Amino acid sequence: MPGVKRQERAAATQSQLLEAARRVFAERGYQATSVAAITDAASTAHGTFYLYFRNKEDVFAQLMATAMDELYSHTLTELDPETHLYDPAVARDRVAGFLQVAVSQGKIWRALLEAILVSPALAASWLELRAVFHQGLADRLAIYQSRGEFRDLDPSLVAQTLAGMLEWHVFTSVSFGVPGPLEASDKVIDTIADLWASAVDVGGRKGQPAEG
Repeated sequence: MPGVKRQERAAATQSQLLEAARRVFAERGYQATSVAAITDAASTAHGTFYLYFRNKEDVFAQLMATAMDELYSHTLTELDPETHLYDPAVARDRVAGFLQVAVSQGKIWRALLEAILVSPALAASWLELRAVFHQGLADRLAIYQSRGEFRDLDPSLVAQTLAGMLEWHVFTSVSFGVPGPLEASDKVIDTIADLWASAVDVGGRKGQPAEG
């Protein structure tokens, strides 16, 4: 059907532009990227871009949302307060999933750090997206605390601090190569997972799954 084929072509063109934008932002950074550079990389007409996106900020916002959704899909699962148990092996898997997705996105994180510092709109969108992850982590901490498994600390503040540790590791590794190139090695995963567990654990029980 003609209408279906037009929709398929439009979706393909939009995907082509998004992928081109991801590559250019990763290579050049946010501020140095232009709409013309994106359309050149996508081999499309300049005007075609504006059929799908309002401006450079708009296309970056869509890329950011996709990257963040993928990032957090590996770290949050359905939460049942009655059956949810703390398991250090599962916590480690969450850290590993976060870092593996971050590595797959590469230098887009450097562009994101730049973008949220120069664009109030992108900063607001980023804060809204990451709030989902932080709230999910805080909810889990509150459950563990209610059963006496974790130390009695403010769940929201702890969630912000622990998540910030992971996020800033990604930003500094990609942007500055500190403490090294971004990687999801066992050393990095084990170190961050151990620091997380040590920060909230009660009685040194981080090596044993908690009882319900």
